[in-house]
Amino acid sequence: MKKNNIIKAATRFFALQGFDGTTTKAISDKAGVTEPLLYYHFSGKDEIYTSILDSIFSEYFNQLDVLKTETNTLFEKIESLFLVHFTLVKKMPNEMALILSPRPAKLNDPGNIYTKNTKQHKKWLKSYIGDCLKKGIDSGEFNPVQIKETTSIIIMILNEILHKKEYKDTQAMRDSVIGFWRKILVP
Repeated sequence: MKKNNIIKAATRFFALQGFDGTTTKAISDKAGVTEPLLYYHFSGKDEIYTSILDSIFSEYFNQLDVLKTETNTLFEKIESLFLVHFTLVKKMPNEMALILSPRPAKLNDPGNIYTKNTKQHKKWLKSYIGDCLKKGIDSGEFNPVQIKETTSIIIMILNEILHKKEYKDTQAMRDSVIGFWRKILVP
C-alpha cells in the first residue's frame, strides 16, 4: 500500500514538474511516508522513475496487443488505434503524459528501459499503421497517400493525444480526429 502511494505521488510529480523538478522529499510527503521508507522500497528517484515507466509501457503495450485484429475495414483498425490512445489518456492522464515528457539525460542511454520502450513503441506504430495504409491503398479502401509520411503524421497526432491531458475523453475530440482521418483516407 505504501509503495503504491509512493508510485502514485511520484507519477503525479514527474508528470507535472518533470524529473529534475521532483524531489524524494516531495514524493514522500505527498505519499504520506517518510523518506527512509521511500528508500526502503526504492534506491532513489531514478529507480522510482524507471519503475513507473516500466509499468506505463507495459500497460500501453498490453492495450496495443488487444487491438481489434479482425475488422470489417482497415479504417476500423486505424480508428481502434486512436480510441486506445484516447482511452489511455482518460484512464491514466499523468502516466501517458510522462511517456512523452522530457527525460533526464541519464535515461538517454541506449540500454535504458525508456529508450528501449520508446524505440519499440515507434517501431510497433510504424509497422501497424504502415501495414494498414498499404493494404488499404492496395485494396482501394484508402485514397493513395504517401505511406511513410502519413504514418509519421498519424504517430505525431497519437503522441499529441497522449501528451495532452486536457483531451481526456471528449467525444467531440475523438469524433473530430477520427472524422478527419476518415476524410483523408477513405474515398
